[in-house]
Amino acid sequence: MDTESSKSRAEQIMKPINVLTMGHDIGISASYYKPKEQEVLGDCLKASHLLTISNDNLILQKQMNELTKKSDEETGNIKDKLFEKEKQIEGLMKKQDMN
Repeated sequence: MDTESSKSRAEQIMKPINVLTMGHDIGISASYYKPKEQEVLGDCLKASHLLTISNDNLILQKQMNELTKKSDEETGNIKDKLFEKEKQIEGLMKKQDMN
């Protein structure tokens, strides 16, 4: 995740000034604003779920994609078999009408 994306996600929950202090020099305002570590930590912890890439989510997404693909294939197979059966029924009905 790039810095800008992380920053915008963090700003959804954190105080904007605390987002700026995440490893960045904030210039003159650094002389005036000195947040306590606990305050910044608390803010960061509130936003951690937005800033963390979870392997569990990636694994679940991959599994979901595989299941969706498998389901689509099975649906296609079912449609093909249904089409074949409909053709067989039509053929039998035509045969019956001829007799």
